[in-house]
Amino acid sequence: MKKSLRRAALTLPAIVAAGLVGVGGAAPAQADPIQTLSCNHGHTNKDSGEGRAKQRMRYRTGPHTSCSSYGWVDGGTLIYYHCWTVGESIEGKRTWTWGRIAGTQKQGWFSDYYLSDGGATKQC
Repeated sequence: MKKSLRRAALTLPAIVAAGLVGVGGAAPAQADPIQTLSCNHGHTNKDSGEGRAKQRMRYRTGPHTSCSSYGWVDGGTLIYYHCWTVGESIEGKRTWTWGRIAGTQKQGWFSDYYLSDGGATKQC
């Protein structure tokens, strides 16, 4: 269920854009999303899951690689999950989990690509 919800969230914008091409003849030009994305994304503590970083990774102020990094976590670090959302990375659209590093009060956005089980199961 989690993967199908995320797949829908990642593909819906493309479906809408394709529909616009058929209606108006051309999709409207869009600005580079990496340059215009906000790092102030809302989050809540809806999930009680946890997982581990697959490798050394950054955790960020927002769910985009263009957002500032709070710092690094090492591979194997336990992360308590709160919720997930769709964001951007250098590779394109990805899902991100808002979480807290176990044993600390440090929180931030973690790319689900680098989390052992794919991240949180509850959407923000």
